Amino acid sequence: MTGSFIPKEQLNSYQRWEMNAFDDANVPSEVPNEAQPESSESNDSINNPTVVSLPKEVELVTIRKQSKEEGYAVGFQEGKAAGYAEGRNTAELEVEEEVLHLQTLLSNLTQDLHAMQQHIANDLLAMAITTSKKMTAQALQIKPELIVPIVQEAIQQLPYSVQHPRLFLHPDDAKIVRTHLSDQLTQKNWSIREDEQLTRGGCRIVTNGSEIDATIESRWQKILAAIGQQNNWLE
Repeated sequence: MTGSFIPKEQLNSYQRWEMNAFDDANVPSEVPNEAQPESSESNDSINNPTVVSLPKEVELVTIRKQSKEEGYAVGFQEGKAAGYAEGRNTAELEVEEEVLHLQTLLSNLTQDLHAMQQHIANDLLAMAITTSKKMTAQALQIKPELIVPIVQEAIQQLPYSVQHPRLFLHPDDAKIVRTHLSDQLTQKNWSIREDEQLTRGGCRIVTNGSEIDATIESRWQKILAAIGQQNNWLE
């Protein structure tokens, strides 16, 4: 076998043989990426920077005006809400005060009505007492014989057996009693005494052991005491 001669120029550097060397032999090596040219936009942004336009004076005035109006509107709404709350609280306090005032008026009115009714009742009672006094006095003047049953009632209050009973009467009443009760008083040894200090329509009985005040003043006081009143006959 004749050996072949390989020129020096065709010799490569020594490489270790591996099994997959045959597979990779036909695979072309990666071609390094070529440098991409820079975009024109980047160049434009560098060469031509963005220009920021400032607002003009008219625009500033408009902006200030709008801000002022917006602030006024917000402040107005807040003030309106606060004023509404304050007004509501004030109205509630006023209503409570008015209700309390009305309750006080009703209470005072009730007390006044009660006092008025009591006053009217007292006035009516006083009027009735005055009228009764006048009617009694007039009745005794019109019919003086009314002294007779008064004396008889006073005599019945004494025990059956009394000693030296004495009957004191106004002189005008004494005449009437002698006319109507002379026999009865004589049988029981009654002595009739005249007393000008006594008011007509009454009498006073005195015995050794007791005394009965049947004067009109005394009987009048007893009647008024029964209804819780006081009023002198001579008033």
